[in-house]
Amino acid sequence: MAFILDESRAIHSMAFMKRKENHGVAFLAFRYLRGRGKRLISPNHYLTLAGITLGVIALLCVSSVMNGFRQDIGLRIAGTQSEIKISSGDGKPLVDYEEMAAQLRQKGFACSPVIRNELLIKYGSAALPTISFGIDPQYHASVSPALGPLKDAMPGIRQGILSGEISEAALNNNGIILSTGLAISLGANLGDVVNIISPRMSIPTAFGMIPRVMGMRVIAISESAMPDYQMSYSYISLENARFFSGHQGIDQLDLRTDDFVKSEKYARQLQSEYPLLKVEPWSRFDASLYSAIRFEKFLMFVIMLLMYVIASFNLTGNMLRSIAQKKRELGLLKSIGFSDHDLRQLFLRQSLILSSTGIILGLVVASLLLIIQANTGLIKLGAADANPITLPVKMMASDFIIVILVSYALTLLSVMLPLKRLKEVDPIALIRQTT
Repeated sequence: MAFILDESRAIHSMAFMKRKENHGVAFLAFRYLRGRGKRLISPNHYLTLAGITLGVIALLCVSSVMNGFRQDIGLRIAGTQSEIKISSGDGKPLVDYEEMAAQLRQKGFACSPVIRNELLIKYGSAALPTISFGIDPQYHASVSPALGPLKDAMPGIRQGILSGEISEAALNNNGIILSTGLAISLGANLGDVVNIISPRMSIPTAFGMIPRVMGMRVIAISESAMPDYQMSYSYISLENARFFSGHQGIDQLDLRTDDFVKSEKYARQLQSEYPLLKVEPWSRFDASLYSAIRFEKFLMFVIMLLMYVIASFNLTGNMLRSIAQKKRELGLLKSIGFSDHDLRQLFLRQSLILSSTGIILGLVVASLLLIIQANTGLIKLGAADANPITLPVKMMASDFIIVILVSYALTLLSVMLPLKRLKEVDPIALIRQTT
């Protein structure tokens, strides 16, 4: 009681001021947080503060790591294929595509015509399925880094020509480019001749229909950052691809933009410009994988949010205990002019000050950890004989905003019950007890 009497004398002159101008509320909010010591925050609130800080750190780190995985997968997919694919809406080949390709190049897109065939490749006794792309090497090298010089797009993502050289003359002269995994599985090296077989029986003979077969020489081996693509992709000339497809058009136009992050935005714009065609960004090339990453981010965010909910329960318990311990003091405050609104503001400001401190600490610590990981690659993933992969991170402003809004929303929800308990404070009952 001596503590509150001293405080009441300091603010007694404010009792006649309007409720919205009661500065004693802010003063007492800080004093209640400090307690009787000289610390900025009483040790009673340390556990709550630590829970809020750890909750913010967990939410931001999980979101940034999942963003990093999304970007990592996107760079691997787009690095082997392309960022945007344009095909006919009805599944038929594109015949008059040269004019559209020229228009797209004038808009700043790298554009390459592609014919896609599912074939069988045989070398010696080994026979494996392959997804073969008929390409124009002059244009496709600017669309797919997998056919460019060998380099690292980012730590752990190496793409490009591992061995051999690509030339239009060599590719047109029955040349073929194999992905690394496919070449290893076949046991084929540069200069070896492999047989490409169409699984469709489309050539009539006196003995019935036979498949299309062509011998091709390996002129280059390409490194891809996607293991699934490395085990099946191969590249041949457009003319040879037409031999297997049986049509004179192309299956798709592959595009590359000036900014990978904006590729989905560009895809939406192109879809509005070419409504009769099908425009797909890289996220739809392997829709199941991309959807799994998005769902995993949402699920991990919800799981980490439970940590923050636990910290909110602790905040609720602290406020309830504080109201129970200071019930007489609160009654005395009401007797000298504090309204119910002022008392609610008193504990609401305590909660907001405590949660703001924890949120700021969490933002600072999480940002430092993410920056260190992004610049040094300290944490790596890998097992057995697999090459370690740097844990990818990508900080996004939207994640920071969402975490801050969610944190304050949970704070407000956690103090609703304690604020309702303030109605039980009766100054008349307090006077009767003390007389």
